[in-house]
Amino acid sequence: MKNKFGKESKLYIRAKVLNGKTYLQESYFTAPFKIAKPFYEGHGGFMSLMVMSASAGVMEGDDYRIEVELDRGARVKLEGQSYQKIHRMKNGMATQYNSFTLADGAFLDYAPNPTIPFADSAFYSNTECRMEEGSAFIYSEILAAGRVKSGEIFRFREYLSGIKIYYGGELIFLENQFLFPKVQNLEGIGFFEGFTHQASMGFFGEQISDELIDKLYVMLTAMEDVQFGLSKTKKYGFVVRILGNSSDRLESILKLIRNEIIVSSK
Repeated sequence: MKNKFGKESKLYIRAKVLNGKTYLQESYFTAPFKIAKPFYEGHGGFMSLMVMSASAGVMEGDDYRIEVELDRGARVKLEGQSYQKIHRMKNGMATQYNSFTLADGAFLDYAPNPTIPFADSAFYSNTECRMEEGSAFIYSEILAAGRVKSGEIFRFREYLSGIKIYYGGELIFLENQFLFPKVQNLEGIGFFEGFTHQASMGFFGEQISDELIDKLYVMLTAMEDVQFGLSKTKKYGFVVRILGNSSDRLESILKLIRNEIIVSSK
């Protein structure tokens, strides 16, 4: 089942560096995607791009495709405008595929807004990032159990979030999270464990250091009302997962982690 636009919804972005500053070299998009004018703020020299949508949320049959290419040394933060609401669906589902290609010295910070799956929704998302040696990549995700204040906790039909990361042509990280409330006890051990929100963040690149990981561990240990796990991957990366009861709370924590990463990778 296709979406109401009758085709895939596409967003393409390519960025380059000119005189030490990252610029938007090329972009195009189809409905409902839009992108705001690039802006620059904070430290790190990133060009920030905000992805907007003319739709009220993700609908049954939607098929989103996002492709980002960063030339040598380009630094881009890609973020969303508002929460991603996945609406109720009759029988079908919605899908999203992200393809990121990072040249040597490029740095992509992919920071979408929290996702809220409504009752009876089904959503599959897959991300593939291909990194040349010397590049860096941050990704983050916050998933709510549903419209918690409306009593819709784990009433979505299916939710899948997958990611593959290649570094110098080598697969260095693969993760698939599949949530299926009808057969899984998502409130139990190994899942949300009584919490209503889950945040994930990964950082990949040669800039990874034990000092940074130790600093993040100490910082997270001191935080109240959340549980976390922090793991170093086999090569060039680490992943942190945090359980809490508020998107705002988890967003603020991810912001602190992100700042530490940016500072350490200068």
